[in-house]
Amino acid sequence: MELVIRLFTFLSNILYHILRPFFWYANRHPGSKISAAKDPILKLSAVAIAEKIRQRELSSEAVISAYIARIREVNPLLNAVVEDRFESAIREAKLCDEKLATGEVTAKQLEAEQPLYGVPVTVKESCAVKGLSHTGFSLARSGVKANYDSEPVVRLKIAGAIPLCVTNTPELCLGFETQNNVFGTTNNPYDTRRTAGGSSGGEAALLTSAASVIGIGSDIAGSIRLPAHLNGVFGHKPTPGAISIEGHFPYVDDAEFCRYLVIGPMTRYAEDLALAVRVMADRNCTAALRLDSPVDVKSVKVRYMEEVEASFGLVPVHEDVKRTIKQAAEYLRVAGADVEKVNIGQLKDSLELGLVLFFGMHKMPQILLNPDDPKHESNTLSEAGKAIFGLSRHTKSAIFFKFMKDVKVLVPRSRRPSFRMEAQKLQRTFMDLLGDDGVFLFPTFVTSAPFHGQLSLQLAGTLYCIICNVLGLPSTHVPMGLDSEGLPVGLQVIAAPMQDRLCLAVAKELEKGFGGWIPPSVVTA
Repeated sequence: MELVIRLFTFLSNILYHILRPFFWYANRHPGSKISAAKDPILKLSAVAIAEKIRQRELSSEAVISAYIARIREVNPLLNAVVEDRFESAIREAKLCDEKLATGEVTAKQLEAEQPLYGVPVTVKESCAVKGLSHTGFSLARSGVKANYDSEPVVRLKIAGAIPLCVTNTPELCLGFETQNNVFGTTNNPYDTRRTAGGSSGGEAALLTSAASVIGIGSDIAGSIRLPAHLNGVFGHKPTPGAISIEGHFPYVDDAEFCRYLVIGPMTRYAEDLALAVRVMADRNCTAALRLDSPVDVKSVKVRYMEEVEASFGLVPVHEDVKRTIKQAAEYLRVAGADVEKVNIGQLKDSLELGLVLFFGMHKMPQILLNPDDPKHESNTLSEAGKAIFGLSRHTKSAIFFKFMKDVKVLVPRSRRPSFRMEAQKLQRTFMDLLGDDGVFLFPTFVTSAPFHGQLSLQLAGTLYCIICNVLGLPSTHVPMGLDSEGLPVGLQVIAAPMQDRLCLAVAKELEKGFGGWIPPSVVTA
């Protein structure tokens, strides 16, 4: 245990409980939720859409038009879409339909070579889409447009997908809530009083609203899985290197940074998640990933923990989240898997491992980019003082991350090697536990979606996600129904490096057993 970090999280948790009545009072009136999607196209998986387009049972133009209409319908409540390319998308969809009609491409050819032909996708603003906003929501980059496509977007386009828009994220992706000083705050579709999470909150909000079918997010400390959890969709954090991060902003050419940061898909349907990973995967990793090799869930070794061992400063996991893990474990046991509850005591130090190693990296991107001098950073203490009075041009979250970077989370440099050794020991524990045929069920976060502003006081709860980034483990968030307040809850399925296919297969099995995505519109008040 690192006392300084634990003391900070303990005080944050105390503050969270002190302020709960104020948050309740400020949000005492019911929030809005997204209306039902009426067009049946919006209820189809990407796999089904692609098949119908190939067989000419559905036109790409009709699909793209349906999603554009839905985005326009829900975005005023969500504030998720930063910039669109709707006119270009319609033109590209018409071209797809023409090629099929003239026989220039065939259904068999498309199934093998372009499995997402004519299917819409949406992309987090931090991942470059040519011609669209690529600012990281730093005022220093105001107006910057991408002049190229990021590598994952290139892969999707090669597979036939059509990008529709880029979506909201915190300043430089540094925050667990999607809010910035350029574009504002993204709301949770189940209840607009609540956070969509971050940093891929714009993608998650669009997806669960049936305004996207495949979304592209990025994850450096849970930024795919946390929003997926809070919005009730699937999200996959791949093994580092399995999917290229070329074209992501922020970025720094450093091996440690590239171990933490990954780009991955978010979807409403598990089968789409597997297809998106297959399409986006780096060709150098295809053989090792074995994504086309079938997985028999009965042969998968399942280990699980409902929460880490109670320890000073840590936030307990809500009973509704623990319930989902027990239900998933029992379901997989009945399905024939070898299931066992375990206790990995080392995991109670996950938060310290994550923070110390992350902020102790040799190279990190600049954080507080000075709007008046973009090549340099603003002064942290000066901006913190301004933020108290609402005068800073940076978000409080970015300022906090910059402070943590400056002080290296108050852990002396001499102690960092011991943290690296502890991380290596924990990684060996997981390798021994999982091997090449095991998965680990674990919470994604401690609660369902809190009110806007509350999540920043629950930093300790992010340990459940960040440990996968520390250890380089692939992880899939699986929606597992709703809690007592009618909000989504779920769990992570974690595997050993390059065993992503096990995560995806178990996610699909759990979707079959528990239903997966539940549209916000069917939830009663």
